Amino acid sequence: MRDYEIVYIFRSSLTSEEIEGKLDRYHSIITTEGEGEITASAQWGKRAFAYPIKKQRNGYYVVVRFSANPACLEELERVIKLDEGVLRYLIVLSEPPLPPLETEAADGEADEAAEADETEEADEAAAESSDEASDETPSAEGDAESDDPQEADEAPAPDAEAVAEEEAENAGEDEDEAEEAPAGEDPPDGEDVASGEEASEEEQQQTETEDAAAETDADAAAEDEEEE
Repeated sequence: MRDYEIVYIFRSSLTSEEIEGKLDRYHSIITTEGEGEITASAQWGKRAFAYPIKKQRNGYYVVVRFSANPACLEELERVIKLDEGVLRYLIVLSEPPLPPLETEAADGEADEAAEADETEEADEAAAESSDEASDETPSAEGDAESDDPQEADEAPAPDAEAVAEEEAENAGEDEDEAEEAPAGEDPPDGEDVASGEEASEEEQQQTETEDAAAETDADAAAEDEEEE
């Protein structure tokens, strides 16, 4: 018979009844197969880890001292390893004299660790919610901005050959219309101006001629009166 001490770290989500049931199962191996006995037991409660263990930030600690034959340790460890409710365990030899297991101070530390863990979880939840809210707004703006370039890229580019053919057709139509225009239409604006200037010159010449003829008639009439 030898003296041992084992430390269990259970998942913090387990209830006290579930933990007690697991301990009874393990201790039955010690008392039956190891022909030993449980000499001391203390539940330290929930404590925070220095680093995550199996994605857990805290666990429920239980310390047990027992005497048993070394042959039962193999079966005890096999059963503990198959239990998913146990995060870690450690079995060590106990060398007397050993101090008594204390639970009051451990219970106070466990309460403080539980409160600190709850505060940490609340802070993390608030930080995650704020990050999600800040990520949603830029993503919505980015989606709105990305729509216009995509539509612009999807718009088909004009065909150069089609544009050239259309311009050639329009030029041919303009030439056909110019050839089909009737002869009786008014001449362009330049011809109107030239014909107007020629007409005014002819009128001026005719007026001068009439004036000269009138003067000649007047002179002849005056000569006839003098002769008489």
